[in-house]
Amino acid sequence: MLRVQRKACATCIYRPDSALDIESLEQAIADPRMAGHFRGSRICHHSADAVCAGFWARHKDNYDAGQLAQRLGLVLFVDDDTLA
Repeated sequence: MLRVQRKACATCIYRPDSALDIESLEQAIADPRMAGHFRGSRICHHSADAVCAGFWARHKDNYDAGQLAQRLGLVLFVDDDTLA
């Protein structure tokens, strides 16, 4: 199963008002062999292993595990919060 946060947290780097340079952060996981594709996902900072909801909303079709999990019905939406 691919664990994905059900909803974005209040401090998600993908929120519309984020001051962070998302393009720069995404370059760290970009696949250099394929433009617009990623080697992996961004893990939510409120979880030990769940994909960030913001990353999932934008890029679920742009990395291998996201594509496979969707096709095989192996996406598990979770409500993790290790910071609570």
